[in-house]
Amino acid sequence: MKKLSVIVLFAVIVLCCHSAFAMNGEDLVDGMRSYLKAEKDYTKADYLLAGNYMGYVQGVAEATVSDYSMPSGVTPEKIYHIVADYLEKNQKKWNEPASNLVRNALREAYPKFLIRNN
Repeated sequence: MKKLSVIVLFAVIVLCCHSAFAMNGEDLVDGMRSYLKAEKDYTKADYLLAGNYMGYVQGVAEATVSDYSMPSGVTPEKIYHIVADYLEKNQKKWNEPASNLVRNALREAYPKFLIRNN
């Protein structure tokens, strides 16, 4: 019985594991569309999905802040719109991991400036 339990547990773990990139660009676009609808007070907007988009984008932006030169005073709403614009312009990249898309959008908007000490 113990052997069977271990085998079943192992099978459940293997079958239920998600890849390291659980969210791709298409998932992010769904959230982006809901965010844009919610921003316009569209009653049929999926506010949970919009909140997921906002949280994901904010989290990736904060986690990768050293990859770009974001000026002070940039609001979260500005970041959401930067990512939304990037997604709309790069539809062929929607199969990529969502974190890469957010990071690339912010890198494009706020390129990293190197400071050299002479």
